[in-house]
Amino acid sequence: MLKTIFSSLLFLSCFVIWVLPVGAQPGSTSEGEVDLVATFIEGNREKLLGNWDEALEKFEEVLEHDRDNAATAYEMARVYEAKKDLESAEKYARKAVAWDGENEWYRLYLADVFQKNGKDELAAEQYGELVKLQPHNEEFYKKWAYYLVRSSKPKEAIEVYDRLEAKMGITEDVIRHKHTLYMGMGDHKMAAAELERLVQKFPNSTAYLHLLATFREQTGEKKKAKEIYRKILEKDPTDARAKIALAEETKGNDRVLFLNSLKPVFEDPGTDLDTKIKEIIPYVKELANTGDKNLGTTLLALTSVLKTVHSDKAKAHSVMADVLYYSGRQNEALKEYQKTLELDDTKWPVWEQLLYIYADKKDFQKLVETSDDALDIFPNQATAFYLNGLGLNGLGKYGDALSSLQQALMVAARNARLKYDALIEMGKAYYHLKKYGKSNDAFEKALKINDNDPAVLKNYSYYLAARGEDLDKAKDLAARLNKAAPHHYVSEGAMAFVFYKMKDYPAAKEWLDLALQHGGNDDPAILEYYGDTLYQMGDTSGALQYWQQALDKGGDSELLKKKVREGKMVK
Repeated sequence: MLKTIFSSLLFLSCFVIWVLPVGAQPGSTSEGEVDLVATFIEGNREKLLGNWDEALEKFEEVLEHDRDNAATAYEMARVYEAKKDLESAEKYARKAVAWDGENEWYRLYLADVFQKNGKDELAAEQYGELVKLQPHNEEFYKKWAYYLVRSSKPKEAIEVYDRLEAKMGITEDVIRHKHTLYMGMGDHKMAAAELERLVQKFPNSTAYLHLLATFREQTGEKKKAKEIYRKILEKDPTDARAKIALAEETKGNDRVLFLNSLKPVFEDPGTDLDTKIKEIIPYVKELANTGDKNLGTTLLALTSVLKTVHSDKAKAHSVMADVLYYSGRQNEALKEYQKTLELDDTKWPVWEQLLYIYADKKDFQKLVETSDDALDIFPNQATAFYLNGLGLNGLGKYGDALSSLQQALMVAARNARLKYDALIEMGKAYYHLKKYGKSNDAFEKALKINDNDPAVLKNYSYYLAARGEDLDKAKDLAARLNKAAPHHYVSEGAMAFVFYKMKDYPAAKEWLDLALQHGGNDDPAILEYYGDTLYQMGDTSGALQYWQQALDKGGDSELLKKKVREGKMVK
């Protein structure tokens, strides 16, 4: 009787009043037993209040008078767990199960404590016992197998899954678990057999055939995989994944041939867009790395089909924009990125790509406007702050630029490259605000992040030379730049500018001659510097010739135009 009372009390959740079982006869429960029940209730009340020591004291009092009271041992185990004393929790949970092994809640709790104590094998044993108590409880079998796997007993786990299948029949979930275990054991034959059982059980499911085909591909059994894909197409002639897989037979080393074979699949509006994009993403990445024109042309044809068939999907425009961008067609890419954002403005990588195009084109007004829009959606995106600052610098709004660039530094976290880029722009902004000390500090901080990168070496050298200060350091930075990026007209032009500011015009001309040989003949700034240098050396006609060339190549400063008009150096 007392055991029944305690068990009933245990599962009357949150009730703390004692009521004798219905139909109990007067005198059937002794006064001592009633007192013991009252003590048990007091212990539970203290437990609910979080008074762990007081609760244990009451429960121990119960056990002194009723030494095999499972309910009390269970409650004590839970109190010890709350006190983070898992060793004692295990001790009393073991007692609860020993004194009442048919109570599934005690065994479930003991298994949980075993797991927390790192005793997975013992936890598995408890679920084995629970299966005996409830042989049709699917969850108990799965937990049993789970803890056997954690105990490095995959074979025993498979046996448990076999027993579950014998009770419940074949299910995808169990088959997948067994397949994974066989794979982990290196038994590819049995792993395949499990998937084949699934196919046999559900012969009309192409999804299971795909599982088997994919497995055959992963294990190098290409021929068997192709046979399965053909079976899939017999059942569903429109299956895109199977069509694509079979199209790969024609690929060999000819990527273009393979991609062209995908066109019918891409033209099918019923084929999922993600499936199509998944197939070409590796080739888009290859295009980004190589710039292969033939590959780019083929990808453009496919992505044009995607855009037509899935015109209302942002992803279709985005992938076409990527292909255009990596094919060197920035203006067209720009339009597709803009369309992508019209359809879905929640993808930061699209914003980022669009912003970098504006930066590359030096369209600083659009860069500022678009980065402002991006920051409305992504207020903690450091790159957006940086590009906003870059654009403001380009517009000559140096104070505003510093505000954005400082924000970029704050939210850049561990992104060292972004901090580096922001510091260079800050160095420029401080220079134009005539805060030369802060300009130098910003460049010095950038050097600490990467002391051999051309960007900081070029800019720091230029802005020191432009002030005519610390020209020896400017020369040293320019020398390091030429070592880091040799035979490049930008590096050589930087050294020439330092010599020009030192009034060493012959040396400046020598470096500018090198710059012209290495691509500077198309750069308006290099051409203008060359004209300035010739003028300082007394060659006025030569100077005018190079100033005119600078103008023809796109130089548009008022100062350059004035030099050409007046045929002389002007301030």
